[in-house]
Amino acid sequence: MSRHPARDTKKARNSRRGTWYGHGQTTTVEKDGVGRFIDDVVYTFADVSLVSMPLLVFVAISANTTHFGVKNSAMIAWVTMVVGAAMIRGGWVMPLGTDVPGWVSLSPSLVLLRLCYYNLALALAAYGGGAIAETLSLPLISVLFTFLFAAIAIGVFPRVADEFYRHVSDST
Repeated sequence: MSRHPARDTKKARNSRRGTWYGHGQTTTVEKDGVGRFIDDVVYTFADVSLVSMPLLVFVAISANTTHFGVKNSAMIAWVTMVVGAAMIRGGWVMPLGTDVPGWVSLSPSLVLLRLCYYNLALALAAYGGGAIAETLSLPLISVLFTFLFAAIAIGVFPRVADEFYRHVSDST
């Protein structure tokens, strides 16, 4: 298999994760499936949430509080993206459109891609799901739409990142 600089394939292929014992002591340990999943969820929570803050704050401030509205759709999409990314990072699920396991690496250009991609995906899922619930009065369909849209968006992101990284590295 060739080298993939836009991807962190190491985490998907083994069960070793970094851990911190406090007072500046870090090490790498072998973790069981639950420990790996928790580690991956914490990592992807930060990965998705930090760059999605602009949209999440905007939705929290501007959207009405209704059952199955924009705020609920944003929460469903956010959680789906975090858990989906964790499953890809841990190697439990293969990303869509590629045969390379693992999550997207942290490089400056890919952080900028994350900023645009995550906010756009969350906005489309939140406002699309909210529109289905509020205008069409189909709350369960809005939940299904939001979940599927966010799952597909996060599943395709590693492939998008590969292509973006290849394009950026070719142009420099």
